[in-house]
Amino acid sequence: MASTSGSAKIARRYARALALLCDERGDADAVRAALTQVVATLNAAPEALTFLTNPTLPHEPRTSLLATVLKELAIKGTAEAFTKLMLDNGRIGSLAATLVEFAAIQDARSGRAEAQLTSAVALDAAAIARVAAAIKRLIGKEVQVTASVDPELLGGVVVRVGNTVWDTSVRNHLNRLHNQLVTD
Repeated sequence: MASTSGSAKIARRYARALALLCDERGDADAVRAALTQVVATLNAAPEALTFLTNPTLPHEPRTSLLATVLKELAIKGTAEAFTKLMLDNGRIGSLAATLVEFAAIQDARSGRAEAQLTSAVALDAAAIARVAAAIKRLIGKEVQVTASVDPELLGGVVVRVGNTVWDTSVRNHLNRLHNQLVTD
């Protein structure tokens, strides 16, 4: 089994190659959207992903399954060819990680950043916009915020941009207080 760092290197290598290809073809946004669909579909059907990544199975049925998935999603062009290449090279299991790396490359080039915002309760659009504006001031880039809810936070928010996390949740504050009391 490959190490995590080895898998990350493979994903980065494929993502850089895909970015160069998309630069030539001018279809980076369309490829990103299409690969996002493919990854979401495969994540929603783990048995299909297990089938596709099983090297002991013959290649033809795996190719046929992937072709069916791509056809159902109407994936064509660069995204279709790239996904098939990942399967042919035995790297389809790295498609999600490759998409993350590809998105990071595209975001860095365009001055955008993706942020995951997790709160204890659902936030309205105005609150999400305020958080996005605060993140933009902090990092100096346009921010695309994806919001989710985790009631276990108890209050506050957790914001993740790349490898940076700002955790202002009540749960985090309580955990830190608990750790201080236990160690003192």
